[in-house]
This record gives sequence, structure tokens and C-alpha cells, in this order.
Amino acid sequence: MLHPLESMQVEIEKNGWIVLENVNRMPVYNEPYISPHFMIVINHQGISHGEYDFQPIVFRKHDFAVIYPNHTILAKDTSEDYRVTLIVMSGPFFDKMRNRLTYENSSFYNRQPLFHLSEQQYNCMCDIVSLLNSVSKMDLERKSMVITDIIDVLTELSQEFYSKNTNYSEEKRTKKRANSRNYFYQFYELLVDYYLESREVAFYARKLCVSPKYFGFIIKRETGVSAGQWIARYVMIRAKDLLRHRTDLTIQQIAFMLNFDDYPSFSRFFKNNGGISAKVYRNQFLS
Repeated sequence: MLHPLESMQVEIEKNGWIVLENVNRMPVYNEPYISPHFMIVINHQGISHGEYDFQPIVFRKHDFAVIYPNHTILAKDTSEDYRVTLIVMSGPFFDKMRNRLTYENSSFYNRQPLFHLSEQQYNCMCDIVSLLNSVSKMDLERKSMVITDIIDVLTELSQEFYSKNTNYSEEKRTKKRANSRNYFYQFYELLVDYYLESREVAFYARKLCVSPKYFGFIIKRETGVSAGQWIARYVMIRAKDLLRHRTDLTIQQIAFMLNFDDYPSFSRFFKNNGGISAKVYRNQFLS
């Protein structure tokens, strides 16, 4: 049974956005996947466990999440009473909205995507989503503009609540951004942008203006995983996603999309890091 995010892909891409209410589970592939969407999620009840960028997360009743595109998600389990609302924007629609979205703390969302809402804040957000749903069903001459304005209000308020309900304001004021843990988040954001350009640790160390030796030491110390392993892990998730969903492409075409020199080099990389060949993996998933 397909998750609504999968079954409504065509509508999401066509309209640019969609509201999904009473979603009772998360997309599950039994392995990490990379979300191509910008998502706002309101948890009405229940609890779910998973990972976000390989870090454990717990999503509880009245939690609110802002998830930017291209982050890694692993769904593990959800309670039977789990119910959430999803506001989903396609990649192209999000790019158009980017200049309007006032998330000055986007880097903090990338590290800590969820926070808890008070009862009043929760009711306020639900009212805005209800308005968004009502307007979407109306025949209005300037419907697109009105919807965009409502999304603006939603994002403005979420930023306000995020600042009030987390340590964002204190961290921003005291500028606690230079600690070693932040190297990983900066590295990960660079990896999202440049994984097609380079899979070399030294490349990312240069981007962060540190020596490869120091960079490798910090990443290993703070995460327990080497920088090279993080790069391989991210590329593997991208490769698996393409093998699962782009069945119109041959494995060789996927290898070139991921900037491998040829099919054999991609095949070796996939088997070394995945334990099976790309062909076997695709066939297992399709079956």
C-alpha cells in the first residue's frame, strides 16, 4: 500500500503543493530515503520514531516540523493512534517560494527540524491549515496569490514559535556556531550541494577552510563515522532512490547521473557499500 506522498506525486508536481490530512504512517522503505519536498508537519496525536540526517528523532503529539528538501529520513515505527497533517511543496514550487519564505533560521531547522507547540500555538496552526484547505477548494480569480499569502503566514508564525520554544534565540545571540559539532552540519549541507561534483574528503575540508586531517578527525570524533563513510552513505542513498523510482533509466544511465566515470566503477562502489549489486537491489525492490 503506497504512502500518500508516493501515490500523490503527480498531483504534488502538477499543483506545486498539497495538504494531506489524517496521515497515519510514514513512508517506509526499511532504509533511509531522501525527501525531494519541502514539508511542514503537524502532529495531532500519537508518536513516531525515526532518524533525520542519521540522527535519532521522536515526533510526539503537538510537535511541529519544518523539513527542507534533500534531507535523509528513516522511518522506523509509528503508534496506532498516529495522525499528522502534511503541507507538501514540490521542489520547483519551493524554489519559487524561497524568496518569500522568511526562515532566517533555516540552518537551525536543518539541524533541529522539529519543536513542540503550546496548546494555543497548536490551535492557531490548525486554524491556518483549515483556512488553506478551504481556500484551495474555492473558485477564486487570484487563488494562487491568496494561497501563497496563507503559506507566508504559516511560515512566519512557525519561525516565531520556533524561536520562542527552542534555544535558537540564545544560540543566535551568543553565536555558538563555531563548535565542533557544527562542522558535521556544515559538512552535510555541503554534501547535499556538491555530492555530484566530488566524493573526496579533501574537497569538503577546503570548503570549510580546514585541513583534511583536522576535518576528518572532527567528523570522526563527533559522529563516530569517518567523513569518507558519510560521503559514501549519502551517495548510496541517492543511488538506491534512483534505482527504486527511476525505472525508466538503465543502471548505466543512473551511474552517469551520479557522476561516475563508467558503469563498472559505479557497480564496484555500490557492491562495496551495499553488499549486493545494483541490479540485484533493483530487482529485489521491484519484486
